[in-house]
Amino acid sequence: MKKYVFLIIFLVNFLFSIDKGYKVYDCFPFFNELDILEIRLNELNDVVDYFVLVENPLTFSGVEKPLFYNENKKRFEKFSNKIIHIIGEQRFERPKDSNSPDDNWYREKLQRNDILIGLKNANDEDIVMISDLDEIPRKEKVLEAVKEIKENKKEAVRFDLKMFRYFFNRHDSLCPRWYLSIASSFEVVKRLSPEFMRTGYKNASTISDAGWHFTDMGGMNNKIFKINSWSHQEKNTKHNKDPYTIMKKARKGKKVKIDDTYPKFILENIKYFRDRNYIDDNLPIRMNLKLFNKREKALENAKK
Repeated sequence: MKKYVFLIIFLVNFLFSIDKGYKVYDCFPFFNELDILEIRLNELNDVVDYFVLVENPLTFSGVEKPLFYNENKKRFEKFSNKIIHIIGEQRFERPKDSNSPDDNWYREKLQRNDILIGLKNANDEDIVMISDLDEIPRKEKVLEAVKEIKENKKEAVRFDLKMFRYFFNRHDSLCPRWYLSIASSFEVVKRLSPEFMRTGYKNASTISDAGWHFTDMGGMNNKIFKINSWSHQEKNTKHNKDPYTIMKKARKGKKVKIDDTYPKFILENIKYFRDRNYIDDNLPIRMNLKLFNKREKALENAKK
């Protein structure tokens, strides 16, 4: 059986390496999720020609931040020939004629549209995927999306992603599926804009069981940093940043087994992700929080 699996993988890689007459671009804004980036790159490397990674010296909430990818490029060296790294300009306030509701959403919208800078060498027939970093389609579903666009003449295709919140093994019960990740031709994306394709395009067909949305991951400190930084500043409250509150919300998700339906990179690095609090140990909340704190302190000490 394993021989047949390896043969299929080999054929996929071989066929994808042949000059197709078009390129596949995987495009996303980047904040600080280095581990999620590594999962994405490993999952999609065989079916993507270029990754367009856009980061900005400001958070969506307008606070200066490090360029996390820029500072950690060496970690992703084996993908460097495929990564198009774009650093957007600082945008402190939206112009008066902007239709964004506030400065935070204006910054998020413009950072996503900075993807077009990374597509300056793209051709109209190339395939462009627009996602957030943590919305990861399965590699075989990317090929299915390409087929839908190229052979079945669909203008755009959305990926039906299974939603996991806070932990890899917590399936979100309130929002079990996610549909904002989309693929289309460069001709359509440049005409309508990456932001519109993601949030405004209404006529896309859907590919079912297409991947994973791993949202709010990476431990308590990272979750709190995200709340301080994202566009939803109405949710930036002391209550929402309390670790006990975060764990209570996490436990509303259904606990599931991490099995072979997950990205291969996660399965091969379970200990790494457990040590970094991507997996809920299912202990009583206060015990779990103590364990999380112990792990995070151990990682901080290891960096010194």
